[in-house]
Parts: sequence; C-alpha cells; structure tokens
Amino acid sequence: MFGDTLSAAFFFTFRHKMVLFRATIVPISIAVFLELTSVELQNEIFDWVAVFINTLLSAIIAINVHRIVLQGEHSVPKWGRFTIGRIEIWFFVHYLSLWMGFYVVFLLFPLLGAAVLILGIVMAVIACRLCIVFPAISLGKGVSFPYAWKLTKKNTLYMLCVVAITPIVFALMFIPLALLALPAVIFSFVNYIVMVLAVIALSFAYQKLTEEPEPFDKAPLDKEAEE
Repeated sequence: MFGDTLSAAFFFTFRHKMVLFRATIVPISIAVFLELTSVELQNEIFDWVAVFINTLLSAIIAINVHRIVLQGEHSVPKWGRFTIGRIEIWFFVHYLSLWMGFYVVFLLFPLLGAAVLILGIVMAVIACRLCIVFPAISLGKGVSFPYAWKLTKKNTLYMLCVVAITPIVFALMFIPLALLALPAVIFSFVNYIVMVLAVIALSFAYQKLTEEPEPFDKAPLDKEAEE
C-alpha cells in the first residue's frame, strides 16, 4: 500500500509539475529569502519572526498542494491560494500544535533523561497518524485530531511510512547535488521540493483511507467545501 502511494505521488508530480510550480513558487521563494536573510543577519528576534512566517508559509504551500491533488488544478488560483482565511488558520493551529508537542518533549529532556527518547518515539508515531487531518482541513472540512485518529485506525505502520519515510526517500533523489558546490539557496529550494513531494504523498494517503464513506461529517470551514 505504501509503495502504491509513493509511486502515485511521484507520477502525479511529474504530470502536474508546472501546475504545482506555479501554485507554490511565490510562498517558497519568500520562505527561502527569509531563511537566507536570517543566516546573514544573525539576529535572534528576526530569527523567531522568520520561523513564524515560514511556518505559516509552509501551511499555505501544503494547503495549495493538497487541494490540487484532491480537487484538481482549478481548485486554487493559477498562482496558488495566498490568503489567510479560516482554512489557513485552522491548518496552522493544528500544525503548530504538533510542533509544540515535540518542543515540550525536548524541554523534558533534562528531567527525564534517556526516558524522553521513548516518549519522543511514541509521540512521533502518534503524530504520523494525526497528520492525516491536514488534507481534510485543506479541503475545508471542520475536523480535528480525533477525526484523524479514527480514520487511521489499524493503519499506524502505513502512516508512519507515509509521513516519516517518504521525505527520506525523496531526499535521497537529491543526494548528487550534495556533491556539487552549489549555492545555499539551491539547497533551500530542494528542501521545499521534498516537502511538496511529501505533502502529495499524504494527499494520496488521505484519498486511499477515505475511499469508504466517512463515519461522520463535520461542518465545512468555508462555503467552497459545501459545493
């Protein structure tokens, strides 16, 4: 099942590369610019601002990609959906919640020692299951983590592969670039390309897990989801 998802993501990317490029190039370019500027300035306040903005931009990128995969290229404007609406805010809140969970585990390291590693692994596995909520939110569904937990029941290993292994597999494709003396900006763009590929794989995972009627329906986040 994971192999099918991986190959579907790869071929979808190849067939729709220009659509995906146009829909993501603006937020990716801004994110890369902020990353490089942060390295040059070495300013702590700017670093935190850049991290916040880039997290929001990552959410916007993911929403655009999820919608293109699951609803077609006409589900977003030609140059991508670049707004901060209810979908983006709901997506961002869930995205930030997962990262905060890992940050708390990191803070517990001095208190728990090696035991925190076990806690981190358990949380990572849980997070892999919860990530399936993001494609649903991108489509305008007013769902949350309980929905993702129920949807991924008996599919823990599958979700672990999709969320954790997929980025590694796609990153390996760009290893030859590491042997070349390329500018840092190229590697920053490559990181976002890998992210887009991982988001596409997550979209196909969501599509596969929702082939059957969903057990319950939630109110949509915007009018588009009702159409």
